[in-house]
Amino acid sequence: MYEYMRMVWPNMDYFNLTWNRLWYVISNPDMRQAVFNIWFDRDYTLYAKLTNNTSLTVSTWSPSEKLRMYIRKDIVNQIWNYGVTPSAPSVAEVDPYASKMIDLQPEKVIGQSGTEEGQFNAPRAMAMGLDGSIYIADSRNNRIQHIASNGTVFQVWGTYSNILKGDAPPGTFNEPWGIAVGLDGSVYVADTWNYRIQKFTSNGLFVTMWNSYGDPNQPTSFYGPRGIAVNKLGQVLVTDTGNDRVVIFDSAGKYLGQFGEKGFDLGQFDEPVGLAIDKEGNLFVADTWNQRIQVFAADKVGIGYSPIYSWDVKAWSGQSVENKPFLA
Repeated sequence: MYEYMRMVWPNMDYFNLTWNRLWYVISNPDMRQAVFNIWFDRDYTLYAKLTNNTSLTVSTWSPSEKLRMYIRKDIVNQIWNYGVTPSAPSVAEVDPYASKMIDLQPEKVIGQSGTEEGQFNAPRAMAMGLDGSIYIADSRNNRIQHIASNGTVFQVWGTYSNILKGDAPPGTFNEPWGIAVGLDGSVYVADTWNYRIQKFTSNGLFVTMWNSYGDPNQPTSFYGPRGIAVNKLGQVLVTDTGNDRVVIFDSAGKYLGQFGEKGFDLGQFDEPVGLAIDKEGNLFVADTWNQRIQVFAADKVGIGYSPIYSWDVKAWSGQSVENKPFLA
């Protein structure tokens, strides 16, 4: 195989370099483990040690090499239409929901694009307070807006910070996506790209925060948390989206349990986002890239969740980092 590849490879020097690097990874168990650590845990420590690169961090990681792949035209034509033969006529995809949709006109419109109070930039999750007021994760303005149902602004809090570039004080955000209200009116915010949950009083005063960016195998580490919900026991459930799991905490941020892992079987996830809880305590999860809703039944203490059924949602076919559905 090696000799055959040498015969057909158009650039022999580049081939030799690529082959030698690949063989080094395959034959060296330490380097092989280092690559696995990067793939599975985003841990560059062993690779940095083996390559004598002590300054390697998540932000400076760039080991990529530009590659060219050459495929025979008769083979590539079997994979996708690359212009080597006349293209076949496209078949329009039928929208399975077209006959099931209704048009609704809003009773009231609140807000517009902007940065002033009552204006929004990528508003995402919403939650209703105990008094019927509304809390909105004004994501790209890096703040929370608390408004009355008629649009009157009560409070606005939050400024931008990035924990990967330094300090991220309490009450600052980096694209908050999720928001939920607790049984006592407390407000929980998924501070997505600061990899943490923040808790506030109903009028926006900081109470506590927990979790950080790091090892996905640790319950105290998040990777892009987005959805958040509070159950009837006052426990806080969070979709740790990048780690394909739901993590459960008490109202003060103490870890209680978790469930889920990457996969497509019932009970597994691929990019879970939105959470919602019905009056029986069942948990609904938007399992985005598996294109489905999964439903979980809770045990009596609210820590064990068992999958009971699911259904497909054909609209969530993309792998966009922006197309993240929430539920109500």
